[in-house]
Amino acid sequence: MSDQQPSDRRLAEAMDWLLRLQEAPEDAGLRRAVEAWVAAGPDNRRAWNQARRAWQAMGDLPPATAGDWEKTGTSGQVVQLPLSRPAVDAGAKRSTAKARRGRRGLIVAALAAAACLALIFGPSLTLHLQADHVTAVAETRQVTLPDGSLAHLAPESAIELNFADGRRSLVLLEGTAFFDVKADPQRPFAVGADAVQIEVIGTAFGVAISAGAVEVEVESGTVDTQSAAGRLPIGQRLSRGQTLRVDRETGTVLLGQRPPDDMAAWRHGRLLVVDASIAEVVERLRPYHAGWILLVDEDLAAKRVNGIYDLSNPDSALRALVLPAGGQVEEITPLLRVLR
Repeated sequence: MSDQQPSDRRLAEAMDWLLRLQEAPEDAGLRRAVEAWVAAGPDNRRAWNQARRAWQAMGDLPPATAGDWEKTGTSGQVVQLPLSRPAVDAGAKRSTAKARRGRRGLIVAALAAAACLALIFGPSLTLHLQADHVTAVAETRQVTLPDGSLAHLAPESAIELNFADGRRSLVLLEGTAFFDVKADPQRPFAVGADAVQIEVIGTAFGVAISAGAVEVEVESGTVDTQSAAGRLPIGQRLSRGQTLRVDRETGTVLLGQRPPDDMAAWRHGRLLVVDASIAEVVERLRPYHAGWILLVDEDLAAKRVNGIYDLSNPDSALRALVLPAGGQVEEITPLLRVLR
């Protein structure tokens, strides 16, 4: 998960706190509990702020009231709490069951609004403005580069080119790409991906950036990998069938081996998974799904899986992913799936 976007679980918790406050705006103990939760860490604060924006986007609280939300929390952080609603006559109150159904509906609507806000306010907007080539959800594209090399872009991927003054270099800003490089011994072909710098003469290889790692896989030829600006302790030459995974948080480097025919299987509509967590696989499936996938169960998210999943039918892939692990896929709306 990026620094800018809260996790699904944190966002769900924030929405739950917000809805509780809407139901009991005069509950001082509840307000103290919310303040403590928000002050517990930056992830909670980001989730709380996004939940508030989602609520405002739904029209329940217009932005003009934002100044009335502020209250200083126990840790000195400014915690913005919602305005109290007018008192409701007891005879007009709904039954407990109906209120619960209404609350669930609000959660669904708010999460859908939050999904839209994530697209609007998320860091990908800046990256897409910077990029020379961008793909949308479920879109793959083949790009012929200025030197005749080919770049295959997976969904929700972006690259920035730098081929001026005889150079052959580009940056993978986000997502996944596979490069079939035209050989030119006089001009190495370079790809930057976060803290990893990749250089080749002529080969075919894939690069992927996820929230947790940068991954490189070599289908043919050799690839030299270095740390950009010395930020990571890596310096590996990879040959056919070899893979490299660099943890973006710890810098841990993991070398692996894979059949070359399985490299970048997404080009053929398949996602190959070997000993990955369900959370990692969900992240890899998200670019292929037009809706928002919400994974809120930590135990389910942590389970390890192996398998081959159909990228042309992401809903089927989600079911094949979680059902064997005891999970289920709930279709809340055409644009929202909840994995429990």
